[in-house]
Amino acid sequence: MNTRTMGTAITLAVLLGFMSFTGETQLPASPPEDSALHSTEQARASSATYSDRHALLVGIQDYSGSNLRSLQGPLNDMAVVRHLLESRFGVPKDNIVVLGDAQATHSGIKKAFAQLAERIKPGDFVYIHYSGHGSEADDLNERSGKDQTWVSYGARSGRSKDLDDHDVLDKEINEWLIPLYEKTNRVVFVSDSCHSASVSRGELVGVRAVSQDPRPHPLARERFKTAAAPGVRIGAARDVENAIEMVKEHNTYGLFTWFWTEALDQARPGETWDNVFKRAYTLVTTERDVQRPQLEGQGGQAVFGGQFPAQSPTVAVIRVDAGERTVGVQVGEINGATEKSIYRLYESGAPAGSRGGPTLELTQVGAYSSEGKVREGSFKVGDLVVEAEHAYPFEPLKLTVEGDYAKAQDSGLVARIQGALKGLEGFTLVSDRSRADWIAYVLRPRRSDGDSVRPSQQSTTLPPSSPDQAPEVWVINPQEELLHEKMRISLKDPDRGIQVLQDNLKKFARMREIKRLESRGGPPLVTVTVSQLRPMPGCKRDCVQLLDEQDKEISYQKAGDYTLDALHKATLQPGDILTFTVQNGSKNDYYLYLLNISPDGGVSAIFPNASENAEYARLAAGESRDLSQETALLLNAPGEEIVKVIASRQPIAVSLFEAKGYEGFRGQRGSGLNPLERLLAEAMFTRGTTISMSESNWGTRQVAFPVVKP
Repeated sequence: MNTRTMGTAITLAVLLGFMSFTGETQLPASPPEDSALHSTEQARASSATYSDRHALLVGIQDYSGSNLRSLQGPLNDMAVVRHLLESRFGVPKDNIVVLGDAQATHSGIKKAFAQLAERIKPGDFVYIHYSGHGSEADDLNERSGKDQTWVSYGARSGRSKDLDDHDVLDKEINEWLIPLYEKTNRVVFVSDSCHSASVSRGELVGVRAVSQDPRPHPLARERFKTAAAPGVRIGAARDVENAIEMVKEHNTYGLFTWFWTEALDQARPGETWDNVFKRAYTLVTTERDVQRPQLEGQGGQAVFGGQFPAQSPTVAVIRVDAGERTVGVQVGEINGATEKSIYRLYESGAPAGSRGGPTLELTQVGAYSSEGKVREGSFKVGDLVVEAEHAYPFEPLKLTVEGDYAKAQDSGLVARIQGALKGLEGFTLVSDRSRADWIAYVLRPRRSDGDSVRPSQQSTTLPPSSPDQAPEVWVINPQEELLHEKMRISLKDPDRGIQVLQDNLKKFARMREIKRLESRGGPPLVTVTVSQLRPMPGCKRDCVQLLDEQDKEISYQKAGDYTLDALHKATLQPGDILTFTVQNGSKNDYYLYLLNISPDGGVSAIFPNASENAEYARLAAGESRDLSQETALLLNAPGEEIVKVIASRQPIAVSLFEAKGYEGFRGQRGSGLNPLERLLAEAMFTRGTTISMSESNWGTRQVAFPVVKP
């Protein structure tokens, strides 16, 4: 058996028979283009509204009266969430209450919850979404306890003598939710805010967190009602993390809200809130791997009871300028649209992948609509178009270099790092952190027991520097959170340290792009199932004997079978082994590839082995293959692991996925690789370009899961 761990192969032999596997995970199927997607019935369904659906949206970005840093995204968040609820899920306009800024005082929010509870009927659907600052308050009922808070409009301003001058406590919100829970368990509660105070060297632009109000909260000793909380509760970040904002199409949004709405827009009838959350989690942690959303409650509930139309592959033309040969189409970045993607006129009955006819290229993409330039033929308002080629943009990551002594004793080090990063493929240097994705920060931290001394154990900010300490470079985000422990690099030997920095950044960029890479449709039915094995000396049943590299026999016991999507629910720990079974349920042959993205950013192929010929990865129509006899994934370190599945109608050179294999492809880009290989090469190694290709012949999906020390 070839076991992949952090990109390293370990040979294992299976001495006893393996167990059978159950369950399945499907790669998304491409809807057939000749189906009656735009029948009168579907048109009615897509415009239907549901009187049993209600929403309360609270967005606060103006904190100037409270002498707090104002935000830029919450009102934009409310706009995209409202649009999605109305257009995709049929929530009536009159059933959506939006509180923005001055409406969202402490008392205003409390009143809105009470009115919502009065308005709904038993069994109704309720969606609640908050975007704004979060903070903490002392809980005087519990020793050393803390309450998490929403910082309501006007709080801490001194303009009110009542609760409007104070944050909203989480215990208050819980009590306000009880009347809702007494009528329905179909409540989805989303909070895009930080749940802890933040300490930093300077202003943290775009962080939804403020320091704790030093005054005792008037309700700190209040005993609130508690009750079981049905429904779904989602937080944008863990209690110790910041929730941040991001810029999309010249507007600012909450990082979580943007990707949550993108994931929710992709929901299929019958899909669960848990599945939508997993998509959003992957998108958020790929964009900024320092904010980890959390879900509690009944995530297995179907999204809005499964009652909403399936996402159509076609979109409508909504504007036409015949003179300028431009058109507007009803698809935007929330729906996955990208500049340079090609759309063609939809013709009912036309076979998938057909060419010819009127086409347009997207030139400007907004949140929910886009502009395009007509390339061939003509369009009229009301025409339907379908994506023919999706453009994958791989933009360089923006870096800046800073330091505590950047203008003093470390000025030379900073200059050397700037020079080394200036020519780093896939990156571009910017002048300051306000424009940067990541910062290479030079500091000289004091150390205790081999570790740097931080201001406090809970602090995520950088430790203070001292001129007599050895220099280090840390890769951090603009909120001063460390990207990874291996991005804390010693500069005692500057040449070696800068080389490690370059290598680690290239690995990070490669990992980030392969995580982001998704198809726009996907191949027909391909399923992946997983079995978990755990080392078990003296195993008595369900045992598997494996040989390690020293030919020493080790006993493993089967700990569980999972669909790929359910793998995140497994309790996984270092030393466990995952094995895989794959099945092609379609009428076409597909080449199948399993990749592992390890906690340190390494990308490697689990299946097939790079030494196998190209046809070895081919899975014939209807074929099922147990891969446990030849490969497995050994989980040998704590952290977040990712398994990514790629299915393609064309074979892929497996060495593309191996770090050492890239050099062989450097001179072949655009000539020796097929379209999908070129796409993967640009995604993982070069970037700074755009690749367009048809989506009908390949697809991909991935699952992230934690590995935790027992």
